[in-house]
Amino acid sequence: VGLALGRADALAGPDAAIGIVGLGAGTLACYRQPGQQWTIFEIDPAMVDIARDPGKFTFLSDCAADTPIVIGDARLQIAQQPAGRFDILVIDAFSSDAIPLHLLTSEAIGIYKRALKPDGVLLVHISNRFFGLEPVLAAEAKARGWSSAIRMDPGPPEDGIGDLTGSNWVALTATPRRMQQLTGGLQPRRDAAVDGAWVPLQARRGFARWTDDYASTLPVLLWKNIIGGRDE
Repeated sequence: VGLALGRADALAGPDAAIGIVGLGAGTLACYRQPGQQWTIFEIDPAMVDIARDPGKFTFLSDCAADTPIVIGDARLQIAQQPAGRFDILVIDAFSSDAIPLHLLTSEAIGIYKRALKPDGVLLVHISNRFFGLEPVLAAEAKARGWSSAIRMDPGPPEDGIGDLTGSNWVALTATPRRMQQLTGGLQPRRDAAVDGAWVPLQARRGFARWTDDYASTLPVLLWKNIIGGRDE
């Protein structure tokens, strides 16, 4: 997500409109550049108070103290935004390994699509120890005819020494040209790609799109992680 936000000027110009779903400590705010129009959506007022308290975190106060923060369920709040408002919309709303299913259904993606400009980019953070969410977004991208990619950045080496943790981010856009601009071109073979390369999103045969009426996490459970990696 940092790479994408760092390219916002190149993708959308110096006045890029960017929406962030999920405030956390406010770290993403430090990617904001002068002239950009940012809006942050956060469901928990307590998190807003924490992120704005420079005695706890200084990301907002140092980088984007004047960024508007919309409090409430992001799906409902984004639905109230003007159509075609955002150049980039970031969905980073998972709490630990919990999944807010209503933010990943077909209807939710439709709300994001309406809020994005026709060549806008949707970025979704799907890092999770217990759920492999790639098929969910792959099915949605296929149904909509969108271009899609995933970047899987590794965590620290086995010795645990390092200042990064692993993260998996999915990029979706209705415009193939925009995907090319964002990624610089996908590595076609995941098994041969270097760590951190953008690669095609993998679909799963027969996987049903998640909808507000039906969404099951059972098909995307990572069972080996749930049982501690044991084979039995």
